[in-house]
Amino acid sequence: MSERRVVLVTGSTDGIGRATARALAAAGVKVLVHGRSKPKVEATLAELRAELPGAELEGVSFDLGSLASVRKGAEQVLARAPALHVLINNAGIVTDECVVNEDGIELTFAVNHVGPFLLTELLAPRLEASATQQASRVINLASIAHTRGRLQLDDLTLGRAWSGYAAYAQAKLASVMHVIELAARRDPAKLVAYALHPGVIATKLLRQGWGPIQAASVETGARNTMRLATGEVVEPSGTYFSEATPTPPAAAARDASAREALWHASLRLARV
Repeated sequence: MSERRVVLVTGSTDGIGRATARALAAAGVKVLVHGRSKPKVEATLAELRAELPGAELEGVSFDLGSLASVRKGAEQVLARAPALHVLINNAGIVTDECVVNEDGIELTFAVNHVGPFLLTELLAPRLEASATQQASRVINLASIAHTRGRLQLDDLTLGRAWSGYAAYAQAKLASVMHVIELAARRDPAKLVAYALHPGVIATKLLRQGWGPIQAASVETGARNTMRLATGEVVEPSGTYFSEATPTPPAAAARDASAREALWHASLRLARV
């Protein structure tokens, strides 16, 4: 008898994350629902339990934009999940003003990259230990915007030339690079990693960043995430997918020396 899979979906109180959490729970997966706000997490849990009687759901709340909060959040996850098979780094933001957080990190880069990087490092031992029947998985929700990103290793806060789109594109480029480098550094028998552009999806983030444009449903985005989380994936660890299609990432993401430099910068920023 196969074990019940356990999946953490960050940013799962709305948008693609919520649709993914619902689809996973409906498929019989135990889901850890994450959000920054505890009341919103509890409201989402109540809604999903009403929709899916018998679903196994738990909630964790912490702020990916704060290193201290991420560390406390990882402790919550480890306490609630003796086994953890999939981490979906789904949460993300786009902003219209430059904000530097309490850790001295530009907020878009903190929430979209540094927080997920730290969370992944803190949960990786549990993920690897849980890989008794198949490799555990890390899935980073990236964006086609990463192809326009420029990694400013000497100015990751973009203090010299900040714009909301430049910050978002750089953070999503870092997210793709994180997956490729993670794949190179971990035993693929225990942990595999994928990056995913889920499509142009009608989410709050899309409306905030780009206004009312034509987009696919959050359920469509969730289907692409679900395939990587639960389906058979024959592509090697480190693959970037554009929707359901394995796709070469931006040339910048394929630069091994830049990826190594970003890895060490991320370790420093995350204080690992």
